[in-house]
Amino acid sequence: MLERKSFMPINYLKKESYTGSYQGMRYKMEKVQVGEGEEEKTCLRIFCWPEPYCFDATKDEKKTYMDTSFDEDGINKGIEWLNQEYSEHYQ
Repeated sequence: MLERKSFMPINYLKKESYTGSYQGMRYKMEKVQVGEGEEEKTCLRIFCWPEPYCFDATKDEKKTYMDTSFDEDGINKGIEWLNQEYSEHYQ
C-alpha cells in the first residue's frame, strides 16, 4: 500500500504537481483553485487512472479524482483515498 513517506511535502506541491504509480495505478497530486470570487479556495486535487499511459494521454473518462484540503491532513486523506481506489479497482 502507499505510504506518506513516498510522497512530496506540501511545500513541493505549492509549486509543482507530483505524479507516481503503484502496481498498475497511476496518480497525480496538484494544487488547484476551486470556486469563484470570495468563495475561491485552494485545494489539493488527487487523480488516479490505469496504466500504461501518462495523465495527458489518458482519456478523461478513465480518470477519477477527489479534492481535499491543501495541507498535510489533505495529503494523508488523499493517500487513504488512493489506497481505497487501488483495493477496489486495481487488485
